[in-house]
Amino acid sequence: MELLSNGNILLLVEEAQINEFLSALLKGEGYNVASASGHTQALEILGQEAFNLIILDFDNQNTHAVDFCKNIRGNFRLRHINIILLLSTKDPLTKIRGIYAGADDYIEKPVEAGEILTRVKASLVRMTRDLDANPLTKFPGNVSLLRELEERVKAKTPLAGGYVDLCKFKEFNDRYGFEKGDQVISHIALIISNALGVLGNSTDFLGHIGGDDFIFITTPDCAEDICKKIIGDFDQTILSFYDREDRINGYITTKNRSGDLCRIPIMSVSIGLITSEIRKFSHIGEIVQSLAELKQYAKTLGKSIYVKDRRKD
Repeated sequence: MELLSNGNILLLVEEAQINEFLSALLKGEGYNVASASGHTQALEILGQEAFNLIILDFDNQNTHAVDFCKNIRGNFRLRHINIILLLSTKDPLTKIRGIYAGADDYIEKPVEAGEILTRVKASLVRMTRDLDANPLTKFPGNVSLLRELEERVKAKTPLAGGYVDLCKFKEFNDRYGFEKGDQVISHIALIISNALGVLGNSTDFLGHIGGDDFIFITTPDCAEDICKKIIGDFDQTILSFYDREDRINGYITTKNRSGDLCRIPIMSVSIGLITSEIRKFSHIGEIVQSLAELKQYAKTLGKSIYVKDRRKD
């Protein structure tokens, strides 16, 4: 069974009538559905195929629900799978036991079609979002970014995008270590987020596409002010991450690839900026390529700066 965008769901429901009802309901919505009779068979199926969600009947006599949830959460290959419990009791302690064991949600019996479909969809949306999120900053990654761009291009709404990258970050990371490097990445993420919050719109978007690279989406009327604030806040605070001697010198001393000592300037921030004021983008590939080109050019200028695309179609 191939992994579809709609999601693959495994049912662990002992009662045949409920199992058949859920299977027919979910298949009718486009989901791939498989069934297992108990703990052992479920693990065999999970080892052979990729699943997004497990619906587990807490009353299943062939599966101790709490132990099963703990087993899934303890397996590094399976721990990402969401689990929804079916409960025949309103006892809050039972619900707490299930959630603490690793379940993500629960539904009380008797099962209603509308509720199960809503919970399933919400669970799969959360799973996609969490898998896409950057583990350090928790901001969404490439999948969410491309989806956001595609929606805005289709809607033909006013669009501005900024590609933010740090110059001399690798050398800083080599000199001070990954922990200090992660602190800088978290710092620039907060700066961008604050700039969008203060000067942007409620519909703005910020994606962390890896390392020290970020892309934000806003509207043309806000974009340049946001870039200026990011640059100003970064330049005012970045020295605090350096040792006193390096702050005084205005550079760090490190070895290049040839093993020679060289002076590396204090980090700066480069931003490539595009807007739909002059150019009308018809495909997200154009946007991503333009952003990357502008950001790369900005990095050659040797200081914190933003470069705006003023080319026409």
